[in-house]
Amino acid sequence: MIRPVLYVDLPGIIYAIDRRARGKQHEFANFVCWQEPVEGDLPPSPILRNILPLHPASRTWIAEDHWRILGFAQVYERPSRHAWDITYLASMIQRNVATEEVLSALLEYCLEMAATHGILRVFARVEDERPELDLFQRSGFQRYARELTYVYEPGSTSLQAEPNLSSLRRWNRHHAWGLHQLYRSVTPQRVQMAELLDNSEEYAKLHVGSQYPLPSLFSRGNENYVCDVGVRIGAWLRLSRGSGSAPHRIALSVHPEHTELAEPLLRFGMRRLLDTDVRPIYCLVREYDASVITALRNSGFEQANIKVLLVRHIALLAMRQSTVPLLEQRAVYGLKGLGTVNSSQN
Repeated sequence: MIRPVLYVDLPGIIYAIDRRARGKQHEFANFVCWQEPVEGDLPPSPILRNILPLHPASRTWIAEDHWRILGFAQVYERPSRHAWDITYLASMIQRNVATEEVLSALLEYCLEMAATHGILRVFARVEDERPELDLFQRSGFQRYARELTYVYEPGSTSLQAEPNLSSLRRWNRHHAWGLHQLYRSVTPQRVQMAELLDNSEEYAKLHVGSQYPLPSLFSRGNENYVCDVGVRIGAWLRLSRGSGSAPHRIALSVHPEHTELAEPLLRFGMRRLLDTDVRPIYCLVREYDASVITALRNSGFEQANIKVLLVRHIALLAMRQSTVPLLEQRAVYGLKGLGTVNSSQN
């Protein structure tokens, strides 16, 4: 049986237990999709998580048999409210239940729920070459890109003096359109067709966050910068300071005609993060962002892993005849003009 779970981040709790168990050479669960601290674009602050433990944009389901958990899935709703990200998909380590059967049932249930909630696209991120990729392909998911994780360990290379970036500006709401144009110039057409991020405000909310300034208590030290080169935005940089055991994070996008900005902007971000707290820095970059990958390698970052980006387009269910006239038993078309010709379809 598959049922929803409310008011508790069960996947996050089991993921933490599994990481600790694997550190002792044991297995607790088989995670196909999971949300690392460095992978969430804009996670809520610890204070917000304590005040509002239930996030209205997330949904969690568990598969169980006689009160024994077999597996679970969690999705996160994007700002557009028309797309879900599968943040967790896992099966518990069982001896008498097939893992593939549990994962397949949970994945199909997610897709069914997406259709009934008006969701148009479901996204997932799975490690490259995992056998469970076949499970997603059988469920209609398509690959559209790969995402690389790069890690910088403090002290692995010396940072040069802070570069002079005369075009550097703090993020402002009026940069939303230019940021979307930067995305369109960097991103291949096949990826744009898969993501369908055609609205600049939606894109900015997804990658920058709130379009209004937030108090530092709630922003968790997130900073956004752009390089305004006059006719366009030449580059965009987001810095997210780590807390607790979480590392720092950098996100960077550079226009193909201004690749010279990549390395100086990256070094600026690294120095700004390390000046406040010395800890590892993570950067997620798409495989087609060649200038950013080159800048990362030249700045001492090492590649850690690769994930495949998947999308499943959902066909909405027609639940009421009034919304789809052709489902009526009889449809009549009329052409008015010099005499009226009616035709009917039974």
